[in-house]
Amino acid sequence: MANEVSEIEQRVARLQQSLGLPNASLSRRWLDNELLALWLLNVDADAVMMDAQEIGHFWQNLPYWAFAWAGGRALAQFIVTNPDLVSGKRVLDFGCGSGIVGIAAALAGADAVYVADLDPQALLAAQVNAAVNGVDIQIVDGDWPQVDLLLASDVLYDISSSADLKTLMLDIPHWLLAESRSVAPDFVELRCLQQIETSTLPAIGDFDERVEVDIYCRRNDPQIPMLN
Repeated sequence: MANEVSEIEQRVARLQQSLGLPNASLSRRWLDNELLALWLLNVDADAVMMDAQEIGHFWQNLPYWAFAWAGGRALAQFIVTNPDLVSGKRVLDFGCGSGIVGIAAALAGADAVYVADLDPQALLAAQVNAAVNGVDIQIVDGDWPQVDLLLASDVLYDISSSADLKTLMLDIPHWLLAESRSVAPDFVELRCLQQIETSTLPAIGDFDERVEVDIYCRRNDPQIPMLN
């Protein structure tokens, strides 16, 4: 156990060194609505002194994995209230970031959880966060795994992810997608299961606004019932 704790501490230290923001650190935070804990960015907004325009300038350098993005939070909350949709299934968390969605699925009883992200630091963060919550995840290395359910959130803003997501959504019959309505994909027919209002954590600059996130599935997916 001591060795395991030490390894987690070492990984957190590595992640903290890679933050790339002044006066920034990582702190473990419990998310009440998602019923899980994450290591998230902890930053003194006054010390950073970045307004929305400056945050946009540094967008490419932001540690996306150190945030609980609104879409991921919404999908994790949806899984908490609808665990039967993932229980006993093999799932893929595409564009996992912090791992919040995959971890929520694992806690809800998923049989196996695979996570994928373009950023190696995100994969490390997902592993650390999974360990904090006492669940196992598997990193996708190479070919896409055979899964029962695809999970994706907050990925359509990134053009580099769109092609892979489109392929996966067309190949995998069953999926849950969390996105704002303005960027919902048009290459598949969608059914909106629920709209959830939430926000991104931590709240710095223009990330403190509450947004409405839609939870979608394939329009005619018989495995996902109509929800009230």
